[in-house]
Parts: sequence; structure tokens; C-alpha cells
Amino acid sequence: MKFRLLLLLAAFLHAGCCFMPSRVGQLVPTGAPGSVSGLVFLLNPTAIYIRDFSFTLAGTDGVFCAGASTSDTSDAFEVPTGDGPLQSPFSSPDVELALPDGTTVAELAWFGVCNSSQVTSVLASVVILPQVVSNVPCETTFIGELPAGSNGLAGRVYLLNRITFAVVGFSYDGQADDAFFWVGAGDTPSISGYPCTYGDGIVTRLPALEDQDVVVNITPNGQGTEVTYFAIWCRSNNINLGHIPVPQGLIPTPPPPTTSAPMVHLGTLVRGQHRVSGEVFALADRTLMLTGFNYDGTAPGARFYAVRGSSVFASPAWTIPDETGSTAPLGSYTDRTLILTLPNEITVHTIDWFSVWCVPFRISFEEIRIPDDIELQSEIEIPTLEPILTCPVLTSQIPVNCKNLNDDITMSWVVDSTSDIIFITLCGCVLPDHYIAFGISGSDTSVLMFGGDVTWTWLDNEGVHAGDLHLSDYAQCLITNNSGTVTRVGACPDVQDDVTSVSGFREDCTTCIKFARPLATSDPTDRPFLLGQEQFIIWSMGPVGTLDTFLGDTIPVPFRHFIQPSSTDDLRVNFSRSPVDECSLQCSDCEVTLEPWPQPVLEHTTTINCKIGQSGNERGYAGITGTSGWGIAWYLNSLLIPSVTVFRGVTYTFTVEGGDNPDNPSFYHPFYITDSERGGYLAKSPEDQEQETVYAGIDTTRNIPLGVGRYCEYGNIAEDRSREFTTFQEYMSTTLRLECEEGAVGTFTWTPDDTTPDVVYYQCATHQFLGWKMTVMDSGLPRTAVSIPFLVACFAVIALVVSIF
Repeated sequence: MKFRLLLLLAAFLHAGCCFMPSRVGQLVPTGAPGSVSGLVFLLNPTAIYIRDFSFTLAGTDGVFCAGASTSDTSDAFEVPTGDGPLQSPFSSPDVELALPDGTTVAELAWFGVCNSSQVTSVLASVVILPQVVSNVPCETTFIGELPAGSNGLAGRVYLLNRITFAVVGFSYDGQADDAFFWVGAGDTPSISGYPCTYGDGIVTRLPALEDQDVVVNITPNGQGTEVTYFAIWCRSNNINLGHIPVPQGLIPTPPPPTTSAPMVHLGTLVRGQHRVSGEVFALADRTLMLTGFNYDGTAPGARFYAVRGSSVFASPAWTIPDETGSTAPLGSYTDRTLILTLPNEITVHTIDWFSVWCVPFRISFEEIRIPDDIELQSEIEIPTLEPILTCPVLTSQIPVNCKNLNDDITMSWVVDSTSDIIFITLCGCVLPDHYIAFGISGSDTSVLMFGGDVTWTWLDNEGVHAGDLHLSDYAQCLITNNSGTVTRVGACPDVQDDVTSVSGFREDCTTCIKFARPLATSDPTDRPFLLGQEQFIIWSMGPVGTLDTFLGDTIPVPFRHFIQPSSTDDLRVNFSRSPVDECSLQCSDCEVTLEPWPQPVLEHTTTINCKIGQSGNERGYAGITGTSGWGIAWYLNSLLIPSVTVFRGVTYTFTVEGGDNPDNPSFYHPFYITDSERGGYLAKSPEDQEQETVYAGIDTTRNIPLGVGRYCEYGNIAEDRSREFTTFQEYMSTTLRLECEEGAVGTFTWTPDDTTPDVVYYQCATHQFLGWKMTVMDSGLPRTAVSIPFLVACFAVIALVVSIF
């Protein structure tokens, strides 16, 4: 009998191995205890491994066997060894068995040892659970040992599938300053090869590692090209630190994509900078095909770009993912056929240019102008490559940097050195449907929200989200269109969103979201992540809201943060520092429900003063209205968003102190009365304005607010403490301070009439969700204040007449 001793399966059972066999369990004998024993593993989909196997049943020969049912052994079959039956006594530290042709471990319910004369008689067995099968490693191919070199290089290299290697027992001293895992074609490594990802799925310089097991993936740009070597390559000095050949044909080159869809020729990329050339076709509204495409891959940050405007340097512009769906910088291409899918928000009909664009230097290596009047199918089905068989490996980890932004937020990051991309993970103790935002300060010398560039992230029932924000003002986002010029003021989403690779989860009170973004982009409102120096950073947390724009759509926007750093905080980060994990995060009470303050009521008055003040968050505006507010709200006669009762026929005077300078939107809040629960009439599209009825405060024929006045605000003396107080009066007297600018108070009047509905709203004309309800009634007060003496006299006369008769 031939049993192959695998030396404890050094490649598979190596301590901490990244593709460890899936453990099934101990063989349990049906007869005498200890007569059959051994620890069973599933080695790969067609192989089983037994460690420390022992068979001591005197007078009985056995065979290895398996079956598909735990309740019926009639389908049991032999798993042959090639050397005949097991004869007692027999033991071996390692046994490897191949299942019969056409059989895989996924079909098995149990494995064991059976009587050689009657295979349905089970002598010992172990049940194979489905979750064990799901962790079975793939077939692996041993490529070779990395040559020992001057950099302490060592490791055994295996091919797991056509894009994935595993290096077992990898060691490297980290002394080369620009070393990467590297693959390519040719007899020896060269600069024309491709860097590989490892660890967290990114390309990064290799740190010093000792006896580690790592998973290495060919990057998207290298997939689909020939691979004949696996190397450790120092890119800055073009030095091969060590390599092994990959047998030719072991990693097959997939055929170029094809389609039977009719093609419209858009133009020719004439040989431009960095050898860019090729033909560009449109296959459908959002599908392009490049044929004979070439690019040398040596420029930093090159991407496919779509541009709308009179020139290729215009904006807006969009990054087009490459043929693998990645938005990472492009690698080299030689006479390749590529199929590209445009981002969801654009089609061939809505763009003017296609370009191979260098992001850091904002230049086009070569471009074509998209012709007008193209007729295309709306969509087509593109044949795809057969799926890559992925092994369920344990992802090897690389060192990461992590920093606490405050007690409730952590930020970790890894820089992808070759693609100039930073991967950031934000974790925080936040309420559901609240965001965490992080980015670069608006100032190079301090923490400054104004002018800052952040990525805001949140998780809701529809999934995980992240996007670019530019903080052009301390205000809710306001998007306007003045004679064709679109202006974005406040905390607004960028036109060009450079955030990609978004993923995340929520567990208990903790939300964690990971995203990627380029270190530098072509968006002039973005601030770059600089390496080799410290930068001031900013962050915030708050509720997610929505905004009705002048375009007629509704977009998510961040409402005013209730936690942010102080301008005096020394928040600086060197994003290229050596990895240090400084994080500690414990979330305990983020789901605590706070009781809202009682709803104030304003009635029996015909003069109403309107100022701006803090919203009180969950205790105040959000708790009272059930809607997350911007963080500020209307204070009427010093009451936070009271429910106002007015009467038809009575004239009311409103004195408004919400700001009178439209050029400063943070402090410009015209007061008006409307049937809209959201407000923001002046920032809406004409179509949306037609759907809203304005009762007072705006001249709708000229879109001009009435009665605007100086700015007054009940502001926080220090940080917001609304969560601490159970009554609004205590909150206001303890933490708020009224400050008013110089200037006049604005005034307008309003008389509700029979056409006024029973419920209307007082709102801000330029921002949304600052006000609340007005109840309009017919009786309860006389229609005019001057009628009171008259009614008193009438009642006296009636009483006199009744007494006489």
C-alpha cells in the first residue's frame, strides 16, 4: 500500500497558512473505542487528507469510503488508495486520498472506513457539514521556491487561480525602498511588468516581513496578459530582487471581448503622448469599445475620461472605469480590445469628449470629440470571461495606520503607492442614518471647516454610501442656477465625485465604512492628500437629509453636524508615516432614545418676531418634527419652532431677523409662509415652484423675498449640549446666547382668508427644514383686533334686552 508522507503538508498546514485545508473532524469508530482514529481534512474539492491515522481492527480489512446520505449507507462507495485494503494494525501520520473521477467533496455527507468485503458496513465515520465544504481550498499548483538573496528573500509560491498566488513562509528584510510583488512576460522581470496587490487588496510597497503567508493578486491591468514570471521587483532602481518562472500556458490569456452589436465609429486616437492610440466605437448608450488600444502605462494617474463642454479641459468630467470596472490608474496596453461602461449618470449622447487623461497634471494624452446625432441601442449584453475560480483563502493582513479622531470616531488608512490612491476606513459610534465625514482642512496651518474637502459616508436601508463634499460655506447646501450658471454654496456634493470602492457594515452601535479616493484629482475644489508631510484634517458627524434642487431632483445632503473638531485642536496626520495603530473605540449608548422637549405653542398674539437659533437636535427640531434638520431652526417669539395658531381675517405682523445679505447664504434666511413641509422656495426649479403655494413673505412674480432684516441667532456659548437638558427653557438659559448684527428689522404682514388651508408652514426661502406648522382656524378669536370692544358692547345690549323681556 502506497501512502505519501507529506511532511505535515508543509505547503498547506503551515502555521497560519493562507489556504489551510478545511477541518472536518475526528473519525468516530462504530465498534471498539480507538480501533479507528484520525483527524480528517478536506484538502481541495477532490482530495481528502487524514492526519495521525490508525487502524487496529484485528481480523477485519478495511477500505476508505464515503457517502451522500447520513441516514442511508446503501450508496456508500470506496475511496481507493491504489494499494489494496487496510490491514490491521496500520498507522500513518499523513494520508492523502483522491476521490473517484467526477466526484467532489460537495457531494459527500460523510467520510469514513468501511469493511472491505461489504462497503455498506461502516467501521468509523465523520459527518461532513456544509459549512466545512464551503471553506475548501481550490486546487493549487506549486510554482517554486523564491531564491534566497541579499534581502533575506524566502518563500514557496503557489498558483491558486489565474489571477491569485499564495506565498507561504514569505520573508523579506524591507531594505529596498520601492519593492513590490511583480508579474509579467519574458525570461526575466522588467519595468514593463505589473505590480500585484496583497493584504488588503491594494498595491503597496513591501514592508519587512518574516515567515508570513500572503495572498497576492494580479492587478486588473495585468489580467488578460501573458504571465511568465513572479518576482520581487524594486521599481525605483529597476532591480530584480528575485524571481521564479511561471510555466508558459499555466495562466491562460483570455480572448479579447467580442460582440455582435452594431458599432458606431466615434473617432481615432491618433498616436499621442505615452503611445496612446486606438479606435473608439459606441455599442450602446453607455457602452464603448476600444480596438487596437495602446498606452505605455508610465504616466502617473492616467484614466479614461468623459467630458461635457466646449473643450476637453471643461467640466464636468467623469472617470470611466477600465475594462475590469476599476477606476485605478491605467496600466500598459498593447493592441488591446477593451469594452468600457460609462458611469450611470451619463450616456454617449450627453458627453462631448472621450480622453485618456492624466489626473495629476490635468492634461489629455489624446482625445476624440463625440459626434452629434448618434443612433444607438439603449443597452446590450456583453459576453464576459468565464468566472475566475476563487479560493476561499484567509486574506493576509498588512500593517495599517489608525488614529482616533475623537472618542467616537476612528480613521484608518493605507496608501496604494503605485496607483496614487488612499484607502480610508471610518468607524464611529453613530445613530442609524447619520453620517461620518472626514477630509483635509480648508487651511494649511489650522483646523478649518470652511474651504475643506471631505468624504461623507453613511449607511441606510438602501446600502452603503460615500461621496465628495466641498465645504464652500457654513451653510446647508444651496444649488442655484443664475442665467445658466450653476452655483453650489454650502456643504454640497461635488460635481465630480472621485470616491470609489465603497463598502461597510453596521454592528450594534458601530458603523464602519471603507472607501478609496485618489491622492490628487482634477477637481479644483478637491484638496490633495500629501505624502511626506503633516496635514491638518477635519471631521464631523450628523444627520443625513435631502435637498430638492433647481433641477427638479432630490439628492442626499449632510445636515448640520452636531460634533466637529474645534479650530484650536491640533489635528494633523502624516499619511505616509510608518504604520501605527493608535485606535480604541467602544460604543455603548449610541442607540439611546432621547425624549423630545414638549412642543411649544404660540397663539393669541398678532405680532410674531422671527430669529434663527440652534435646532436642539434630537431633543428639539428632529424630535418634534420627526425630520433631521440642518442644525438651525426658526425661533418665533423666542420659542423653538412653536406650533402657531392663527385665525382667518386677522392681520399678523412678522418682524424678521434672518439675515439680509443674499451673498452670504449661511446667514441669509428669508421667512415665508407656504404649503410646503420642506421650504426652500427660492432654491427650487421652476417646475417645483409651480407645485408650491406661497401665502406670504415672497413676491412670487419676481422671486423676491419680502421683509428681510438683519441677522440674529441664538448660538451655542460653547459646544452643543442639547442632549443634556430635559426642558427647552433650561437648555436656552444655560447654553444659548443671542447675538445680532447691526441693521434694521424686516417686516411684512399677512391676513389668512377663506382660501387659506387649515394647515400651512413657516419656512426659510433659501434652505429647507427650518420651520414648522401653522394651524389656521375660523373661530376662537375675533377676526380683527379692533372688533373686540364692539363685540363686548353687542353682548351688553343683548343682555339688557333679554332682561327687559
